[in-house]
Amino acid sequence: MAESFRLPRFKVCGVRRGAEALAVITAGGDALGLVSHRPSPRHVELDDAATIVSLLPEGVLAVLVVVDATPVDLERAARAVGAGAVQLCGAERAEDWHAFPLPILRRLAVEDGAERELERWLGVASGFVLDHPAAAGGTGRTVDLDLAARLAARAPCLLAGGLEASCVASAIERVRPAGVDASSRLESAPGVKDLARIAAFVRAARAALEEVAA
Repeated sequence: MAESFRLPRFKVCGVRRGAEALAVITAGGDALGLVSHRPSPRHVELDDAATIVSLLPEGVLAVLVVVDATPVDLERAARAVGAGAVQLCGAERAEDWHAFPLPILRRLAVEDGAERELERWLGVASGFVLDHPAAAGGTGRTVDLDLAARLAARAPCLLAGGLEASCVASAIERVRPAGVDASSRLESAPGVKDLARIAAFVRAARAALEEVAA
């Protein structure tokens, strides 16, 4: 696990355009996810991802999001993009990633067995993304919030799954995560972020996280 890594509080995943990245920055988001997975409508080529990363100011984390990656290939891709962290969303095994040089966010399906999977990755992953088990990401479906709360009490977690401005506050109150992560509910069409929805989401999430921390 990478040392001195600070888990982001407001992550927008599936960013594909410079204007979307700038909207995240302007809203006060501190991380964005760049999806490198061709079946996804949010897939972005590595050259385009690198261009987006070049727009980011210090303090905004670029996360390269992948499915069924290998450490060697992912390290090469992350370096090419300039990502500061990676997110593993497939069937990767914790024992293969102990020496990985960048911080790892491990997507964790919120379902039976999630607590055992979290235990496997403790000490390897720098944090977890709690998401719906229906797919590797971007389902727009809300997770089991009671189970998510138990997971978030055991390790640093970002809550994902069906989050948008209208529901993020109640989800944060139930789960008490370190931060939140949204994607499909911030879109006007698959793979096309709505800039106003990004701003509203970050604004609502910020207020809610401040409330639970008070």
